[in-house]
Amino acid sequence: MLNLIRCEFWKLKRKMFVQLVLAASFLFPIPLTAIIYYLNTAQDKYATKAAAFDALWQSVIGFGMLLLLPCILGIVAALLFFMERDNDTFKNLRTIPITSSQMVVAKCIVLLLFSVVFCISSTVASILCGFAFFGVTDVLFKILFSAVYGLLIAFSALPLVLLIVFFSRSYIFSIMLCVFYSVFNLLATFSMTALPKWLVLTLPTPSIMMWGTQQMASRIAVNDTEDLQNFIQMGLIPSTPQLIITLGLIGAVSLLLAVYLYKKRSE
Repeated sequence: MLNLIRCEFWKLKRKMFVQLVLAASFLFPIPLTAIIYYLNTAQDKYATKAAAFDALWQSVIGFGMLLLLPCILGIVAALLFFMERDNDTFKNLRTIPITSSQMVVAKCIVLLLFSVVFCISSTVASILCGFAFFGVTDVLFKILFSAVYGLLIAFSALPLVLLIVFFSRSYIFSIMLCVFYSVFNLLATFSMTALPKWLVLTLPTPSIMMWGTQQMASRIAVNDTEDLQNFIQMGLIPSTPQLIITLGLIGAVSLLLAVYLYKKRSE
């Protein structure tokens, strides 16, 4: 399995995608730093510099990790799953003792690693900006929490892998699927109070965001604490076991169906 994962990374290395992913992790921290710095200096919005940095990090989580990262994972998945089709190497893979399940699992592990690296890199970028303009606190917690976020978002993106394998269309179509998936989940997050409770607790992005906000509330200055209390009273925040079970089921079903479809295509 380690050799398969290494081979998948070699495929992406030829396209310089690892470097692009790391560069994309700086896409939101830098402009968000400028915005929050302006709000803090011109409007005195935050009580302390540490609170300003916490606001920056939460914004990076919302825009960089929850919005941008699923799109990046979908693009990486399209590259990984379309290479065999575009290069017509399915027959070559059949001649070596590697099953379709192993191939799909190896690709998904690569996506998981990319997700964790992206989230940690985004947090590191935020910390660097914070050292320059704000007061950085609780660095270890933020880095570890971003790694956990990377794992959760990777599992939430597995339905994208299923859709990409199912449709097996062009790269542009896959990118459109990724954008639609991210925007749909983000819109659901903004309209949680208008949606049925079971749907909010089932959709990946609202569940991850609500769970994460509650977990962060005891360590950092969380924005809109009144809204958080309202969400708690409405029962819209999943517990840790509930979130793990939900994402685990979504990931398992998506992975099994993706393996089935990938096997049929390779045959």
